[in-house]
Parts: sequence; C-alpha cells; structure tokens
Amino acid sequence: MTHKSISWNINGITRKLSKLAFNLSMLAQDFSIMPKNDPKQALRLSRFFISLGIYTLNVSLSYLAYKTGLMGLTVLYWNLIIILVFNTILYIIFRSGLNLRLKDPSMTSIQICLASIVVMYAIFFVHEARGILCSVYILILLFGTFRLDTRQFLKVSCFILMTYGIDIYLLYVFRPQDIVLHIEIFQWLVLAVVLISVSFIGGNISALRHDLATSRKKLQSSLVKIKEMAIHDDLTGFYNRRHLMELVTTENNRSNRTGSIFTLAMLDLDKFKNVNDTFGHQAGDEVLITFSHIISNVLRKTDFCGRYGGEEFLVVLTQTDLQDAKVFAERIRACVEEFLFLDLGRGRKSGVTVSIGLAEHKRNEDIDKTISRADEAMYKAKKNGRNRVEVSE
Repeated sequence: MTHKSISWNINGITRKLSKLAFNLSMLAQDFSIMPKNDPKQALRLSRFFISLGIYTLNVSLSYLAYKTGLMGLTVLYWNLIIILVFNTILYIIFRSGLNLRLKDPSMTSIQICLASIVVMYAIFFVHEARGILCSVYILILLFGTFRLDTRQFLKVSCFILMTYGIDIYLLYVFRPQDIVLHIEIFQWLVLAVVLISVSFIGGNISALRHDLATSRKKLQSSLVKIKEMAIHDDLTGFYNRRHLMELVTTENNRSNRTGSIFTLAMLDLDKFKNVNDTFGHQAGDEVLITFSHIISNVLRKTDFCGRYGGEEFLVVLTQTDLQDAKVFAERIRACVEEFLFLDLGRGRKSGVTVSIGLAEHKRNEDIDKTISRADEAMYKAKKNGRNRVEVSE
C-alpha cells in the first residue's frame, strides 16, 4: 500500500513537472524582450531600460572609484551583484505582468527606493567621497518626473534621506574615525533641502506632463469629432456627398482591379417638397431622419450610404448583383411605405414613399456613368407611378 502511494505521488509530481516544462517551452517560443501587444507595458519597460542605462554609467563610476583607491574590489563586486539582482527581479515583474496588479504599474517609487539602497551601500564604503555620491541621489529622484506627483516625490525623498541617515549612523557606530559627525549632519541637511526643492520642481514638471497628455487626448478626440463632422451629413448621420464620392471611387477602383461586383441604389423620397410645404421644414427633417434610420436597419456592415442631394440618397451594395440588390430595394420600399410619418404639430399622419433606381457596375465602366444609370432608373420609377423599384440593365 505504501509503495502504491509513493508511486502515485511520483506520477503526480512527474505530471506537474511535465506541465511546467510544457508551459515554459511555450513561454520561450513566444518570448520577446519587449511586449508586442501592450504599448503601455512596452513604455514602462523602455523607462526601466533607461534606468538600467543609468545604472551602467554608475557602475563605470564605481569601477573608476576602485581604480583610484576609493572603493575596494569586494565592495565593487557586491555593488554590481546588488544592481543585477534588483534589476533582474524588476524585469521579471515587468515582463510577467505582475506589476499590473499594483496601484502604480510603472513602479517608479519602488525603482527609486531600490536605486537609493544601491547608493546607500556604495556611500558606506567610499570614505571621503561620500559627499560626491550624494549628487547621484538627485539623478535618481529626477527619474520620478516620468510618473510621480509632488507628494510622491516628497515620500521617496524622505526614504532617500533615511538611507543616508542610516549610513551616517552606521559609520558613527562602526567607523567613527572615518567621519566628522557635524560635517555629515550638515551634508544631510543640504541634501534634504536639495531633495525637497527637486521634489517640488519635479512634481510641477510631472503635473505639466500630465496636463499635456490630457490636452493631447482631448485634442485627438476633438480631431476625431471634426473628421467625423467633415465626412458626415449633420441631419441623417450618413456620409456627405464629397466623402461618399471618394468611397464610391475607391470601390470602383477595387472592382476594376479585382473584378468584384457592386450595385448602386439611388433612393428619392416621393413628393418630399409637398411635405415641407404642407407641414414645414422641421417635419421634413424628421422625415429624413426617420428615413435614414430605416435604411440603416436594412444595410449590411459591408454596405455604405450617403446623402447625395436634398432628399436623394445613394447606397453602395458591395459584392451584390442586381438580383440581390432588388431584394434590398424592395425591403426598403416596403418599410417606407408601411411606416407613417406623424406631424406632431397638426396631429395628422402623412404617408411617405420612396422611388429606387438600381444599376450594377460594369467592369471598367466610368463610375459617373454607373451613377447616371442608377439616377435614370430612379426617375423611371417616378415616371411609372412612384413607390417602386426600377433597374438599369
């Protein structure tokens, strides 16, 4: 029984290891240094690599300190190990997406605090060059302009001052011969003034960046709205004539190039002038709005419609021959005929109908000719009694 239990445990462990190996192999296949499908995460990693570049420069300074006798070889090695460990952990967190669970996914404050610990370690061993290394704290703090506000700047400044204060205390306890306490305290106070000043300046810079980013988003949103307004008819929401003709030309070019078919449907509301004259232009606008809703409900996602004139609409039915176009046109005609447009001002109902002309585009035919044929078919529908569909063969 014991052997059987051990066998089951081994099999279970083996299955788990196999699954882990499979997951790792899949991860290795899809792995890339920077994420390809998450721009925000890619930006956070790019900033991480900027900080890594700054670390590299500081390692060069540490090596120079070693060559000039300000730092021992063991201290240099441990400084390098601490930097590698911290940054490896940070990269794993970023690349695995664990940072997304944090309140600040960029981990700016965390990165600043870790960097200040690295400097704290170096300051403890560089003897008389401690004052020079204090300037590195300012460089670290400036990294916060990517993300931090003034309050967050002050918090990390306090952490930096705490690390330097710990250095002073440890030196006073273990190597009192290496420091002049009142000078160290004065340097700490100077660093405090500088860091607080940098915090307020950096906070304002960060706020300006945030305001600029917000303004940019608003500008982009406004540009999208302006573009939409520039290509759409205000009343019906369909494309205006200028943009409609651009789309028709594009469809025509595609048809000539690939041989794809499409059909144009010219729609015109019957006796629309009478609606305006009898019920007023506001009622006429309501008719056009309701008519556009009817068309929208029948259109497929691949089709598009534009307001060609006052009460004329041009529909482009992509990948559609005349036979299928007739089905579409009859559906539109029937919907309009059955719908009663109510004039709210007079409490009277007035029926509105539509005449439709269809023309299937012929390959290499000039698009204006196709539109003209659809228009002629529409007038033929009006001539033959309105509220009907006619086809240009």
